[in-house]
Amino acid sequence: MKQGRFRHLVLAGIVAAGCAMAEPVEPKAELATKMGELLVHGRQYLDQDEADRAKSHFDEARRLAESLDDVPGTVQAFNGLGASAAQKGALNEAMEWHRRALVLAEGQKRPDLTADSLAHLGTAYHLAGRTDEAGPLYQRALKLVKESGDAHREAVLLNNLGLIDLRAGHMAAAEEAFARALAANRELDDRRAQAANLANLGLVAEQQDRWDEAQAKFEAALALDKAGEQRPGIAADLAGLARVAQKQNRKDEALAYAQRAYWAYRALGDYPKALIELNRAVGLAQDQGRRDEAAQLEAERRSLPQAPSSATRP
Repeated sequence: MKQGRFRHLVLAGIVAAGCAMAEPVEPKAELATKMGELLVHGRQYLDQDEADRAKSHFDEARRLAESLDDVPGTVQAFNGLGASAAQKGALNEAMEWHRRALVLAEGQKRPDLTADSLAHLGTAYHLAGRTDEAGPLYQRALKLVKESGDAHREAVLLNNLGLIDLRAGHMAAAEEAFARALAANRELDDRRAQAANLANLGLVAEQQDRWDEAQAKFEAALALDKAGEQRPGIAADLAGLARVAQKQNRKDEALAYAQRAYWAYRALGDYPKALIELNRAVGLAQDQGRRDEAAQLEAERRSLPQAPSSATRP
């Protein structure tokens, strides 16, 4: 399975996406109020995939928290800075911020902040492909959230543990984890998280050649992602539907989905994934003898930023 197809979640938000740490402490004064607002706005920018703006807000929140000797606020700011770095692909930097947050959280004896820091650190390792290190961090966080009865955080961690099982080829365990997370998120009415769970269940079905089921899961995820305007999710869902249609030899549908996935990734500036879908569309157009369409797509491929000069079909 290629990196980037699956859907991470992070606490109170989505990773491959946003992050949600423990709620800010109740503001008691003007500066504390401002710090809380900065943390909230930083998370919102993460949700919108605006890592630079998120980082600016978290960094200002960090300075305020440190000046007020607000250790819980500092933990949240550190995790926000780590999540911002992870969103930009600076995973070593992300790990360092989350390690610092974890030390402070454990020193405060705050299980909620400790669980958040463990989950964020696990996500950074996970994104770096270091799943042997991510898994134990998720498990430690899961133990803490189960003890506190936090259904939202438990669902997040189940989803990410399912991703580790999926990558390892443990399909039954992965499917069970995603299904449990989906059930919890339906109870919580967290539609954004539901979309990620459904997409990941679609990947399980796809890996096992259960094409009709995979199609249904990706379609359900797409509907939720479109309703929530989750643009990276929309692109990934369209790509999943293109793969499934291609495997089922539904070439017209596959071409349409591949083109839509290409447009979605291109609009996001994710040119490597855009190229994958454009290559798929070119191949499908050629296979169907749609020469004019294939030529138009070929021209787009030559002009796509960061595209290799001799692209090959997937």
